Amino acid sequence: MKKNLFILATALASNVVFSQVGINTPSPTQTLDVNGSARIRQTPVATTLGSSKLIITQANGDIYEIDPNVLTTELKIPTTVLSVRLNTPGTTLLSGGNVVNGVNFDTVDITPVVGIGSWNAATNTFTVNKVGVFQISASIQLSDFSNPSANFVIVTTPFSQSSGGLLLANDRYTVNQVLSLKLNPGDTVKGNIIAGGTDSFYEEKAIMSIIYTPL
Repeated sequence: MKKNLFILATALASNVVFSQVGINTPSPTQTLDVNGSARIRQTPVATTLGSSKLIITQANGDIYEIDPNVLTTELKIPTTVLSVRLNTPGTTLLSGGNVVNGVNFDTVDITPVVGIGSWNAATNTFTVNKVGVFQISASIQLSDFSNPSANFVIVTTPFSQSSGGLLLANDRYTVNQVLSLKLNPGDTVKGNIIAGGTDSFYEEKAIMSIIYTPL
């Protein structure tokens, strides 16, 4: 009987000892409480972030995991949320005569995070899902361009910015645009090109990227 009681007491004591382990501290407050520096000699290497979490420490030394998207938001880190381009140059015919032509993008290199925005490939339109500052950079090159000039317009719900470009050799025309402004959920972003002359022309190249900064 005494032997059985001793074994039971030993098991209970072991359970208490190993429920919280302290290194350099007699009073651990977590499962593992290290009072001092720590070193990890080797860890598996992740090739992509995927669904991984980041490790952070609180002021008292407690270790927590945090979603990278949450960390980006908290630190106000700018993030590229969209990158699109035209991958079939010279196939999109556009009209002159001050006709509003929508800029086409057929390749998505960076797909927006649903919580921040969404991309409609059919209408070449980005829709904002989360308030923030959006920096829109876009560039377009036209070919078979014999008109005197053209305006490239970045169109957003609250504001549109129009700019002319440069006439290049071999009947090409290029325009670059950068626009930065606060957008709200439901606001949209797209590109238009308008030529003053009557001749038609082709969309040769086009790129657009959007960088998002949380407020």
